[in-house]
Amino acid sequence: MKWMKVNMKPFMALFMAMNAALVLWSSSAVASLESPQQEVERITTDLLATFEKNIGNYKKQGDAGVDLFIAEVDRQLSPVVAFDSIAKGVMGKYSRRVSAEQLDQFTKVFKSSLINFYGKALLKLDDTQLTIENVKTVPESVLKDYEAGKARLIPVDMSVRTSTTSVALSYSMVYMDDRWKLRNIIVDGINIGIQFRNQFADAMNKHGDVQYVIDNWTKIMEGNAASEKKS
Repeated sequence: MKWMKVNMKPFMALFMAMNAALVLWSSSAVASLESPQQEVERITTDLLATFEKNIGNYKKQGDAGVDLFIAEVDRQLSPVVAFDSIAKGVMGKYSRRVSAEQLDQFTKVFKSSLINFYGKALLKLDDTQLTIENVKTVPESVLKDYEAGKARLIPVDMSVRTSTTSVALSYSMVYMDDRWKLRNIIVDGINIGIQFRNQFADAMNKHGDVQYVIDNWTKIMEGNAASEKKS
């Protein structure tokens, strides 16, 4: 059998061209994944600006003002907070034992209760002098580890100054849906995600019914749930 001699140069050229294109694509993908630092600063600045600009009017309008403020907080946070991911983390091991419908229900309940809790907490503040004190730069090595899949989240540390004190914040950010989103927050060393997860686990230990915990999550989070599950 006579072997046919094949000119490999066109194939090598094609391979090199594909490889170069892949390298260029990878470089552009990495370049487009900017540090979440700017997003965190923007989110916080927008919320503080909304708070300071409208706090007087919201308080004067009573319950209607509270509802308006919470709706504005919802509008600003919904696109930039990974509520579904946070809710799943709060459920912990129980997220693998529930139906898709129950998980979806808890996500909605959790989001609503969290935004209500956060909005009302802000409205209770008498000190409206809230400013960003500093935002720490995310090291390039941290961003590269995230891009390489070596880290699930990127922490962005910052502090907010009131007229009397400074509050340390650490936002845990995740890149999803083509943008950076908030996955967790640590306030003065208190991990909010862990706090909620412990609260959910305690409620499950107490009531033993995941549907009850989901249905009553708002009361549980506020500490107003009934002492025993209804029959």
